[in-house]
Amino acid sequence: MDIFKIIGVGIIGAIVSVFLKESKPEFVIFCVMAAGVMILILVLNSLTDVIDAFNLIVGKTNIDESLFSGILKIIGIGYLTEYSSEVCEDMKCGAIASKIRLAGKITIFLMALPVMTAFIDVLSKLTV
Repeated sequence: MDIFKIIGVGIIGAIVSVFLKESKPEFVIFCVMAAGVMILILVLNSLTDVIDAFNLIVGKTNIDESLFSGILKIIGIGYLTEYSSEVCEDMKCGAIASKIRLAGKITIFLMALPVMTAFIDVLSKLTV
């Protein structure tokens, strides 16, 4: 991941937003959203490295692949929830942002139940 590209897009987006606030405030939100989408695309391009690393770990540990898949999904939901709520905060919709965060926490909890169950199963096999 090239963090310098991400920082550059963010700073340029912020500068353009400041200039737009004075002359065309109705376009600020589009500028902020465009910068956010560009940053998200840059980050998603490097996601394949993370998935490859997880696949390598799964191959070496002989642990059920669905557990690692679940963990990866939980991490993704956490990031998407945070990103979405921050976009809502940027648009001055704090109430919606808090509802998105609550929904993300509930979804993460529900998706973590099978992972916790499998972890307890592994621990019970170790003590017997």
